[in-house]
Amino acid sequence: MATGSSRWPDTLRRIRPLLAGLGLLAGGFTNAWAQAPDTLQLTIRPGDTLIGIGVRYLDDPQRWRAVQRLNRLADPRRLRPGSTLQVPLDWLRWSALSAEVLHVTGTVTGPRGPLVAGMRLAAGERFDTGAQGSVTLRFSDGALAVFAPQTRAGLAQARELPALGVRATTIELQSGSVDTTATPLVAPASRFDVRTPRVVTAVRGTRFRVAIDGEVSRHEVLEGQVALAGAQPAPLAVAQGQGVRAQAGQLGTVVPLLAAPDLAGLPRRIERTAAPLQVPPQPGATGWRWQVAADSAFSQLLQDVRTSAPVWVFTGLPDGDYHLRVRAADAQDLEGREAAIALVLAARPEPPLQVAPPDGAQRAGDVTLAWTQQPGVTRYHLQLAQDSAFATLVRDEAGLAGTTLTLQPALPPGTYYWRLASQRSDGSRGPFGDAARFTVLEPSAVAPPQLGDATLQLQWSGPAGYPHQLQLARDAAFADLLLDRSVDGTRLSMPPPAPGTYLVRTRLVMPDGSFGPWSAVQRFDVPAPPPPPAPPPAHPWGLFLILLLPLLL
Repeated sequence: MATGSSRWPDTLRRIRPLLAGLGLLAGGFTNAWAQAPDTLQLTIRPGDTLIGIGVRYLDDPQRWRAVQRLNRLADPRRLRPGSTLQVPLDWLRWSALSAEVLHVTGTVTGPRGPLVAGMRLAAGERFDTGAQGSVTLRFSDGALAVFAPQTRAGLAQARELPALGVRATTIELQSGSVDTTATPLVAPASRFDVRTPRVVTAVRGTRFRVAIDGEVSRHEVLEGQVALAGAQPAPLAVAQGQGVRAQAGQLGTVVPLLAAPDLAGLPRRIERTAAPLQVPPQPGATGWRWQVAADSAFSQLLQDVRTSAPVWVFTGLPDGDYHLRVRAADAQDLEGREAAIALVLAARPEPPLQVAPPDGAQRAGDVTLAWTQQPGVTRYHLQLAQDSAFATLVRDEAGLAGTTLTLQPALPPGTYYWRLASQRSDGSRGPFGDAARFTVLEPSAVAPPQLGDATLQLQWSGPAGYPHQLQLARDAAFADLLLDRSVDGTRLSMPPPAPGTYLVRTRLVMPDGSFGPWSAVQRFDVPAPPPPPAPPPAHPWGLFLILLLPLLL
C-alpha cells in the first residue's frame, strides 16, 4: 500500500483505539492514538444478549451491566444485530501466550539463566544477547523476531482473545536491534508492535527492522507497511523500501533505503578458514552489515558484523553449508535492502605451510620440498606444475608421508609452481593451499680447456649473473688442488700449469651462499716441452788434428 493512499487514513482510524487500549504508547505522548479510548468494538450478532456476551468474552461475566451502562443501552435484551458495543480491553477474558526460543547463538542471558532452544518466554520476561550472542523467538502465530548481538529486549505483552481470534504481541527493545517478520493478522483488532522507550512501530503483517542506540532509533521496512508513533501528534506511515531515523522520539523524514549490494563477485565455495569477502562500493553507503545463518530464512543467525568498508573476513565457523546476507547503511545509519547467497565452507583439513623452497626461490640441481606437519594429518597430496593455474601438471601425487620430498629425477631448467593439500583418513583431501613458485637454473658445464703457448683458457656455461666456483686439481678426488676460487662470469685465462694430467670442474654459487651441483669433470693434459736439439757430430780431420796438437808442441 503506497504512502498517502486513500485507504491508509481509514486503517489508522480503525487501529487507534486498539493501540491505545493495548497500552503500547510511551508515557507522556499526547497524540491522537494516546487519546483514543481503551476499548474494543464488538459487533452484535443475531441472538446476542449482554448476558451471553458477558459469558463468552468478559473476564467477569457479571460486568455485562457495566457494558450496558457504558454503551447506554436501555434494554439489555434487545440488541440490534450489526450494531457495535464498546468494551474496555481490561474487561475482556485474555489468555496469556508465550514465545518459543527457536535458536540461540552464544550466550543469551534470560530471567531464568541462559536461554536455550525450546524454552518459552512469558510476557514480562527480558533477556540480553551480550557481545556475541543472538536469539530468535517464534510467536504463536508463526511470527519471528531475530535479536542481534548487543541487544537488551523483552516480551512486554503476549496474549489473545480466543473467542475473537485477536492477538496482541509487544516486543520491548531497550538497546540493540531486532529483525521481525510478522505474519498477516486476520482479526482487525490484532496487533504486533515493537516498542522503544520513545517510538512504537505497529504492523499488521510485514517484515521490518528496529534498532536503538541511546536516544536514536532506526526503523526500516522491507515488506508491507508500518505505522510509527512518536512525539508528533499524528502517526507516521512508512512503506516498503523506506526508513526513518528518530531522535528522542522526534520522527525524521521518510527516506528510501539503499539498494541491495551486488554479491555476484562473491565465491560460492570457500576453502580458507579466513577468507576476505568484498562487495562493490555503493553511492551513499557508509557501512555494511554482514550476517551468516544456517538457514535461508536467517532464523538461525550465527554471525552479525558491521564494517565501515565493503569487505569482511569470513572466519570462525566449521565446514558446512551457510547463507550470507549483506546490506549497506546510509549516512543516517539506516540499513538498506539486502542480498543473500548460499555458500559452502570447505576449508578443513587445512593445508600445511610450505617451508622450502621459499616462494620465488632459485635452485640449481636437485630440489627438496619441505612443509609443516599438520595436527592429525599423516598423508599429503602434492601437485607440481609449470603454470600457476596448474593446467600443465608435472607431478600429481597423493599419499605422501612425512614432510619432505626430493624431486627425482632432477627437474629441467624452468619455473615451477607447487601446492599441497592435507588428506583425510579415508583418502579424500581438503583444499589445496596457496601455490609457491621456484626456478630451476641451468646447470654449469665446462667446455674442453684450450691450451696455448702461454695461456690456459677455461670456459663454462651457466645462468648469467651468477659467480661460479672453479676447481683445478691433479687428481680425480680433487684433493690435490691447484686452483679453488669464485669467478664472476664464465671464462678464466691463466698461465698453463706444469706438464701433467689435470681435471677441472665448476658449480654455481647461489645468492644465499649455497652451491649448485658440480659440473661434469673435464680432463686435459699439459705436455712436457720438447728436449733441446743435440750438437752436430765432429769432423774426422778435426779429431786427428786435436790428437796431433801435443806432438807439435
